[in-house]
Amino acid sequence: MLENKKSTDTDKNMNGKNIEKENIDEEEKRKKRIYEIEKKLGRHNENEKKNRKRNNKIIKYFALATNMVYILSVPVLLMLGFYMLLKKFLFKTDQPIVLVILLVIGAVSGYWSLIKQINNIK
Repeated sequence: MLENKKSTDTDKNMNGKNIEKENIDEEEKRKKRIYEIEKKLGRHNENEKKNRKRNNKIIKYFALATNMVYILSVPVLLMLGFYMLLKKFLFKTDQPIVLVILLVIGAVSGYWSLIKQINNIK
């Protein structure tokens, strides 16, 4: 009787494993069919992905190129405004050396931010 009970337990375990295996196989078949359908629709086209990636990179460079004027000029204009505030409230006479130093700092920071943005494009 114990042997009969053991054999029915193993049969149940085998049936349970077979059912799980069938479910997994059906799931894999379903995923494969979905992938094939999506591939026909063009969602898994490798050439399309490469073209999209290249076009995105070109668009990013174009956006950076059109934005370059602002990236370079804004720090210089901010330093010029800072000099004008210093001249109005702090300096009694014009200080051209301070103006030159501030403009150079503005230009360097503008180029630095431009280089950082170019390096961030991937």
